[in-house]
Amino acid sequence: MSTASSGPALTPNALRPDGGGRAGRHIQVRTNFFAIKKLKADVIWQYDVSISPDVPAEKAKQVWKVIETTIPELGGNKMVFDGKAQAYSAMDLGIDKVRHKVELFDSGRPAAAAPPAAAAAKKKNEFTVSIAFVTKIDVSELHAFLNKTGPITPNCMVAIQALNIAMSHKLFSEMVSAGRSAYRPQGAQNLGGGVEKWDGVFQSVRPGQGKLYANIDIASTAFMKGGRMDDLMVDILRARDQNDLKRLQRHDIIALQRHFKGASFTVTHRGADFKKRYKISEISASPADKITFDQETNDGKKKKVSIPEYYQTAYNLRLKYPFLPCIGVKAREGQTMYFPVEVCNIVPGKRYTKKLNEEQTTAMIKSTCLRPQARMEKIYDSLRVLDFDRNEYLQRFGMEISREMAVVPARILAPPRIVYRDRVEVTPQFGGWQMNPQRKMVQGSELRSWGSNNLFFSRLREDAVRRFVRELVTTLNENGMNVSQPNPPIRHAQMGSVNKTVDSFLDEVKQKCGSPVNLLLVVMPNKCQTYSALKTYCETTHSNGVMTQCALSKNVSRVNKQYCGNLGLKINAKLGGVNSCLPSNSVPFLTQVPTMILGADVTHPAPGENKPSVVAVVGSMDHNAFRYAGRLKVQESRVEVIEGLKFLVYHLLVAFKDRNRVYPQRILFYRDGVSEGQYEQVMRTEVQAVREACDHINQTQKPPTPYNPKVTFCVVKKRHHARLFPMNPNDADKSGNCIAGTVVDSVITHPTEFDFYLQSHGGLQGTSRPTLYHVLLDENKFTSDSLQELTFKLCHVYARCTKSVSIVPSVYYAHLLAFRARHYQGGDFSDAASTSSGSSAQGPTFETSVLH
Repeated sequence: MSTASSGPALTPNALRPDGGGRAGRHIQVRTNFFAIKKLKADVIWQYDVSISPDVPAEKAKQVWKVIETTIPELGGNKMVFDGKAQAYSAMDLGIDKVRHKVELFDSGRPAAAAPPAAAAAKKKNEFTVSIAFVTKIDVSELHAFLNKTGPITPNCMVAIQALNIAMSHKLFSEMVSAGRSAYRPQGAQNLGGGVEKWDGVFQSVRPGQGKLYANIDIASTAFMKGGRMDDLMVDILRARDQNDLKRLQRHDIIALQRHFKGASFTVTHRGADFKKRYKISEISASPADKITFDQETNDGKKKKVSIPEYYQTAYNLRLKYPFLPCIGVKAREGQTMYFPVEVCNIVPGKRYTKKLNEEQTTAMIKSTCLRPQARMEKIYDSLRVLDFDRNEYLQRFGMEISREMAVVPARILAPPRIVYRDRVEVTPQFGGWQMNPQRKMVQGSELRSWGSNNLFFSRLREDAVRRFVRELVTTLNENGMNVSQPNPPIRHAQMGSVNKTVDSFLDEVKQKCGSPVNLLLVVMPNKCQTYSALKTYCETTHSNGVMTQCALSKNVSRVNKQYCGNLGLKINAKLGGVNSCLPSNSVPFLTQVPTMILGADVTHPAPGENKPSVVAVVGSMDHNAFRYAGRLKVQESRVEVIEGLKFLVYHLLVAFKDRNRVYPQRILFYRDGVSEGQYEQVMRTEVQAVREACDHINQTQKPPTPYNPKVTFCVVKKRHHARLFPMNPNDADKSGNCIAGTVVDSVITHPTEFDFYLQSHGGLQGTSRPTLYHVLLDENKFTSDSLQELTFKLCHVYARCTKSVSIVPSVYYAHLLAFRARHYQGGDFSDAASTSSGSSAQGPTFETSVLH
């Protein structure tokens, strides 16, 4: 998903329909927004910066440090630079365009500052820097926008961008930056496998109602560990010491290559003054003592020399580990230079962008999981690092930032009642409730033909699986399902072909139960590659799909009734049942006229993967907003805006008509993963695509009256840094977080547009993150209260648990469906959805079963 941008978007988005909501219990909360009390700059001067040859942002910042002190035209003015192409000043420099040459050595020092003895050992880099005046930004337009006396203009956006650069310029020049966060190595925590966690600080200027705020938060991310490379190899390959690495296999070399490629290193065999950095291009497949090259002798002849022999002769260095591979570095004319790993030190400070393994992820989550009070204290501690009061760049722009968190009004919405069979109702407490035999599923499905496959060495005895199956059957029946086959066949399968194993067992189950299989319960030791192969084969190969429910062997061995109940929620939904619903009179938007809730998400491949992005769109098929159908397609990698949305929505509208005999008259579309900078594009393409889908129905289906439903389009954002901290113990749950249903729609929200923060889930551990909802289009004329309450109520009908969830279920299901598509082999989705031909070939169609 895309992260939030720093400033508002210049779009004709839906305006706030009123002065904010009034429903719920009124409280106050602290937020990690710090008011910008003063902003004295009336005009900001913008300049284009060009550095030739092109350099990455970190190198560009080193070049800029030299520029600040050596270019006379700047006159010592504290100009700020974004590390790419823009610079800003709070005063007129009186220049149109200047060009200067800058010299740096590899160490990052200016050429003139390098000690003479070291000069010969360093490579000098020359850069040409051009600075050209662009425009003057009138800051009064920003003040008018914040105070609702003027519209949002391009100058407003550029001014906020400039203030963001001003606030971060000093910090980012002193620390390692990534996005709007900056990190430092102090207190780094080892995550294992050559990776460590660095802590840092996030900061961003945000427009609020009446003033600007600095949104400040703590941040953590993974970095490659620095140090001797041979020691790091031991850590990555989980060896005892270097001698354990004498016979590396091909997969070991691949693992090392994946980890180190692109990292920088220095060498130790040329003395302490030699600071040149090299970049790793490969890890050699052969050990150092098997790599040879031609060396010219004194008599002009050439002889073959191995790496250890060369280092012994040239540097009087005997390699301790000649059996280890070498680091390869690209040299001139396509050649590769090799360095023994024991003379190489990896330079710390490079972000580790590859996917963390399970152990690293667990360690990262554990170390970053802070309760609200602890997180708030750390945020206050970060103010000392930011040191706003002595930041000369902020002083130049006349910015004065409060050292106290903003206290804002909030409300706690009342939770809805949850309805079970025979009108039995329960009211959630702190975002959760329990099922029991008195609260039976609204519509229990029948489990008539099923079996349990203890698959792939889960190391459970058959009697343990049977005990679990007995408890599962009892729990499902108690909760309202009809298990007509209480003694399903149980098989212990050996490792082998998933397809053959599944087909053989399905035949066995069908023969014993006398009907086609409607569920396969699979016990496996962990969610490994077998999970992906199993889901793909069962859900896409068989004509109608075979539903599977996986269970980890550690959970099966415990025979826990609550676990069986949670599993039953998934099973019932997969088989077409309804677990619970909301009282019909509590959600008139859904029940007054036929209404569809849509959810959409785009998932992108992991860094370094050359795969397409996957689009998932789901739509509710009933008035309870419990059953959903979905559509999938692929599109160009890492493109966030959905291509071909028209036909995805069209087929969901037709599916709704087939099920309900009428098209939905209202559409509420929740769209996940869109950044503020993409709002305008989404309005032009995706919102328009929904209208075009309705027009396509008029053209192809020819309904008696023109089909023109009212549409509300709302962006859902979880990737932001806003946090809410309860001020009163009565406003907090047991975890110390705000109570489920806490909503904020003033002070720190958009000055004019329709948005709000909603914390719809109960806290478990750490600090909960509220979800930001931003309405781009609203033809249904929601009030603040009506949309906030509807959204909160929808968060209580997520099929997989008896808790309110953090985002509306339609977005959750779209997210799950998109990730399920990642499991399907070969990414075989028809791309017809992105064409304008109107073809109905939309790739696989999945309904509630897969979404749950």
